[in-house]
Amino acid sequence: MALSPPLLNLSTLHKNDMKTTEPDILRRGKAFHKRVQDDWERTAKGENLTKEHTIELSQISASPRRKRRGRLDLFVGELGDYVSVVEIKSTDWDKVKENNRKKLLGSHRRQIWKYIEEYLDIEKIDVCPGIIYPNSPSSPGLKEMIEKYLNDYGLQVVWYDDDE
Repeated sequence: MALSPPLLNLSTLHKNDMKTTEPDILRRGKAFHKRVQDDWERTAKGENLTKEHTIELSQISASPRRKRRGRLDLFVGELGDYVSVVEIKSTDWDKVKENNRKKLLGSHRRQIWKYIEEYLDIEKIDVCPGIIYPNSPSSPGLKEMIEKYLNDYGLQVVWYDDDE
């Protein structure tokens, strides 16, 4: 006679009993994200820096009942006649498969351009956008390809931990 596995009564389980371990890649990404934000907060001049700045995104064809929101990793409010929008990405480009690189770059570009367009088109204010990555890739030509791709869309690239 085969034994059946014991039945679990989910109503008696507590969240603490079902601990899950956060994947290393997510944990490292969050730590990098926090470090960059803390560094900016410590060195920013004035009161214009906002971490995790939420904006409501305008949608032309969307239902008026459903509002979309975006969250900027770093936002520097009006600096004269412009604002600065910065996304922090913990991407390790050397680990991204070659055939997935342009797709991932396109995803990063589209995300930040949603925020840029909100300020350019709706708020009518200029934007200085940028993306921060942890380190430049060591693969030959990859750093240049990433920088050219993003620069062609008006996006500045910073390799945060590089000595340059």
